[in-house]
Formats: sequence, C-alpha cells, structure tokens
Amino acid sequence: MHFMIVHVLFVTFFVILFTILISQVAEAKVANLTMGKASVWAIADSVGDRDASTFPGADPQALAKYMPSGKASTAIMVFLVKIENELILIDAGLGAPSGERASHLHDILKLIGISPEQITVVLITHMHPDHIGGLLRPDKSDEKAFPSARVLSSRIEHDFWLGDESPKLFPSRAAGFEMARKVFGIYGDTSETFEFGAAVAPGIRAIDARGHTPGNALFLLESEGERLLFWGDTLHAAALQFPRPDINAHFDMNPKESAATRARFMEMAAEEKLLIAGTHVPFPGIGTVERAPEGGYIFISR
Repeated sequence: MHFMIVHVLFVTFFVILFTILISQVAEAKVANLTMGKASVWAIADSVGDRDASTFPGADPQALAKYMPSGKASTAIMVFLVKIENELILIDAGLGAPSGERASHLHDILKLIGISPEQITVVLITHMHPDHIGGLLRPDKSDEKAFPSARVLSSRIEHDFWLGDESPKLFPSRAAGFEMARKVFGIYGDTSETFEFGAAVAPGIRAIDARGHTPGNALFLLESEGERLLFWGDTLHAAALQFPRPDINAHFDMNPKESAATRARFMEMAAEEKLLIAGTHVPFPGIGTVERAPEGGYIFISR
C-alpha cells in the first residue's frame, strides 16, 4: 500500500513537471532556417494584436475589408543570425519584464542554448522602444543585456535620436528620446554607426529605408546565393498593409516617405522572389511576397 502511494505521487510529480515544461515550450515561439552558411532563428519577443486605431488616416472601407474585427495579428520579432564567428541579433525587442507585452527573448535564447554574453553584434533597424528596449536587462534596466556585443545603428538614426534639436521638434516622442539616450549612454563606446550600403557584419549589408524614422535601415543577408531581407517596421499590420501599402501607421514619422519605402520594398521582394523577415509580421515573421491580382501584395508565410 505504501509503495502504491509513493508510486502514484512519483507519477503525479512527473506529470505536473511535464505539463509545466510543455507549457513553457508552447509559449516560446521560435523557428529556425538555414540560409547558405548562415543559421537564422526567428524569435517572438511577444505576440498580440494591432488595433485599427493605429492607422488614423486609413480608408474606412479598407479597414472594414482587411481588419473586420478591428484588430490584426502581429508580433515583436527578433532575429538571430549565426554566421562565421558572429552571433548577430537583428534588433533587441521591447525588454518588458512583465505585462501583456512581456518579452520572451532571453527565455528563448536560453532554450536554444545561447547566453546573452555570446551575442557579438546587435544591428538596430531604428531606435523605437520595441527595438532597443531589450538592449537593457529586464531585471536590471541600468545594465547591458548583451555585455559583449557591439551595437550598430545608422549614423542618421543615431544623430537624430541622440541629437539636441530633435526632441524640440518632436515633443510628443519625449519618452522615445529618453529611452534612446539611456540605452546608448549605457552602451557607450560599444555603440557604433554605419552608412547606408555598408557591410555591417559577415554577409550582411545595410540598406536605406528612411521614412518610418529619419535613419531607418534594413539589412540584407546574402550567403551562397541565398538572400533574406530583414525589413524591420516596413509594416505594422500584415493583414492591412500588404494589400494596401499606401496606408501608414501613426508610428511612421514621415508618412509620405514611409508609404513610398513600403511599396518599393514590397515590389522588390515580389520581383526578385526575395525572402523577407519582418518585425511586426505574425510569427514566424518570415516569408515571400507576391503581387495580388487586384493590386497590392500577398504575403506567403514560410
């Protein structure tokens, strides 16, 4: 009798433990693919919905057609690239320790066997909080999350967010300027800038994508004839903006330029059969773009 009780308790313990582990794995959204000599991980820092109010100038008919519930699935994606001797993060997520948009980047890095100290480079598409907040530790927001990494952003982006005049021109974005100053103050000498067109890591080149922010960059990975374009915030709601690339989010700092940039890179992806990786494309955030018969574009998730 005693043996049976112990046996039942033993089995119950492992059932509970197994359930916990399955739950943790289910929450950890990560996918892996190979691009030539590079390994790429698509990591969901968080997932959620984008509200229609994000697009204040949108055609109401387009919203009704493509976002009938008033919401669209989205995510904050971070991409990890391993190539040669480098471990490269494309953006760093929000870095939120808790709440609806709590960040899972560090949990997922641990799950795939990568420690923060192993990251050698972080490439920043632009300096909005959901791209640079994760550069600081969620549990100690005055310390580097990636102490061994060089952090690279475009010179134009760096000068805009860290310059003295920009906060006066954009007072509504005070919190963003404050975060950028804090983050890049902490990284100090390990923060570097690049010019558009430059090689920023093995097999990776920076591309001018100004519009969403003044110095917004995309990153093109090329290895053994395979290509993957990390296009950051080219869009914020895939369901709406692939068919209607002319629609801007209120995050876009230069709406006219942002819409033109969005259309240009969608057409480039469709024309060149290019694989894209988007920060706010629903997990896994990677796929191809095709022209839609009625105009606009269609996204095919990989």
